[in-house]
Amino acid sequence: MHRPYLVVLVGMHSVLTWAGAADTFSEKDYFADQPIVLSASRLSQPVSRAPAAVTVITREMIEASGFRHLVDVLRLVPGFIVGWAGGNTPGATSLGLTDAFPHWMQVMVDGRSVYNPAYGHTTWRAIPLTLDDIDRIEVVRGPNAANDGLNSLLGTIHVFTRHASTTQGGLVELAGGDKAYREVNARYGATTRNGSWRLGLLGREDERHGVPQDRASDLQLSFRSDFQPTNADELTLQLGLSRGDWTGTNVGILQVDDQKNLFLSGFANMQWKRTVGEGRDWALQVHHSVNQNEEAIPMPAPLDPLTGDYRTTVSGIQLTYLDHAGAVLRTSLSAEYRLNKVWLPALFKNNGELTDDIFRLSGGAEWNLSPKWMFHAAAMLEHHSADANTAFSPRLALNWLPTREHAFRLGIAHATSALGLYANNIDIKLTSNGALYNQLYRNVNKVDPEKINSGELGYLFSKPEWGINLDVRAFRNRIYGVVDTALVPASDIDGSALAYINALEINQRGLEYQLKWQLDARRWLALSQSWLHTEPTLGSDYYPQSVPPRILSLLATHPVGGVDVSLGYYRVSKLRWLGADFESQYQRLDLRLAKSWKTPRSKIETSLTLQSLLGDEYESYAPYLYTQQKFDRRGYVSLKY
Repeated sequence: MHRPYLVVLVGMHSVLTWAGAADTFSEKDYFADQPIVLSASRLSQPVSRAPAAVTVITREMIEASGFRHLVDVLRLVPGFIVGWAGGNTPGATSLGLTDAFPHWMQVMVDGRSVYNPAYGHTTWRAIPLTLDDIDRIEVVRGPNAANDGLNSLLGTIHVFTRHASTTQGGLVELAGGDKAYREVNARYGATTRNGSWRLGLLGREDERHGVPQDRASDLQLSFRSDFQPTNADELTLQLGLSRGDWTGTNVGILQVDDQKNLFLSGFANMQWKRTVGEGRDWALQVHHSVNQNEEAIPMPAPLDPLTGDYRTTVSGIQLTYLDHAGAVLRTSLSAEYRLNKVWLPALFKNNGELTDDIFRLSGGAEWNLSPKWMFHAAAMLEHHSADANTAFSPRLALNWLPTREHAFRLGIAHATSALGLYANNIDIKLTSNGALYNQLYRNVNKVDPEKINSGELGYLFSKPEWGINLDVRAFRNRIYGVVDTALVPASDIDGSALAYINALEINQRGLEYQLKWQLDARRWLALSQSWLHTEPTLGSDYYPQSVPPRILSLLATHPVGGVDVSLGYYRVSKLRWLGADFESQYQRLDLRLAKSWKTPRSKIETSLTLQSLLGDEYESYAPYLYTQQKFDRRGYVSLKY
């Protein structure tokens, strides 16, 4: 009964033992007094001076976790939950309140949004990115629409990849283990006259829950080049391709166990940064991406089969100006145009062809009132042509730094969700021999974007000589205009159909913290906990049920006899994902052992990762036809050269 808490206590006792044996380190031996972040306001700043709470996941943390998928790394963020409906359908959410298509979190890779404009969610498995390519991940915990636009209702996940100059030469990694897991990762990088580049290839296959109905395989190609043609200019070019052969569904309609889909994805991203004076920079970003799903959906007789085929394209251009030269006032200004196109004939009206022109204008200011007081103001104005909606998303924050070790933050923010084009254009019909048989979903009235009013109080403590950074956040959210389904008349079938409407309001409050204890580069602990309370919702009790009251994450590492030993413990209390038929909760214990050897030209590293040592983890949020998914005990071996 008390086993989860005993595990945590054992982990804490181990860390205290390490601390007792630690030598004295100078300040430069620690990673940083305060992590420097970019994602909260586009301006580089220590987290103690940022206008929002930010979690930084470093390369060291990603490696120590032993995770093989990017989405799983988010378990290290306070308040985050990760679930897998199937081998191809992971989802990550902050503070619960979601189903198989989470759309309240913005996800960006090197400044390029990767959310699906049709459904508003992220197809995590299709992002052509290896964990080894990641430099760090910054997660803004709380509304960040003033900086990143719609979809940043509960926060933003910013993934920053490594500069090409840091990945020179060749690398090959082979990994394999239980649940049919196989992975080959190859990379090569070189320098040019004015820069550097790298090319990567990833092949991967697995059965997440150990059944053939969960089989998924990926083939991904990625390229990055960084050039500096002049002292004032930096140019980055990125390309990526991904092919996923998956069992399951990508459109939320699963009819048979062996339903298959082929998901193709590609992107091009160019960034040009120019320094126009001391502390003043221009940045231009141009990007294009395409996603295509090919999926047949068999239906029982006498119904005609459906198709889950769809294609989305996103093209964008953004111009940003940063002025960070002043000691008193620093500012940012950004303008962006984005064009989203969706083709989803079986599920959308108007033959499934939709276009959304998006215009964005945003700005922010950081005003140092005194050495101890700082005021932040930022806002974004965003217009979407698809629903003729214009949203204004402001944020205000006040930071007080009474001493070098202590900092306080008071912030308020308003944000709006991007529903994707799904809710306002849905039109799902069942036919028999080409004639209308039933209407499942239809669009009746315009659905407005969901909105949030959020307030928070933050406290940060930093003690470099102890190697400690603590971040505490108390918050209250009012989310209103929440979209739900309701039955509406359907005279053409002499019955009713489901439609999306703005129906609910959710009030939520919580307390969370994250603690990083850094003894040196190889000995550290990262601990986070969240306590959440969601008030009962008028007319619906399933939203409060989708929020776990408690979430805990612990990751610690320490060398033992030349072997790097990492221990991860993750606990989520009882919840019921929206649309799920059962309750889910889990506690998970992972262990990673890694050993490396230097060679005259390179380094060899081998690792063993054991996951879910405490038994089955009910990580899924929707049952497949075959069974409820369980993430049970498993192991992987990796060899990297």
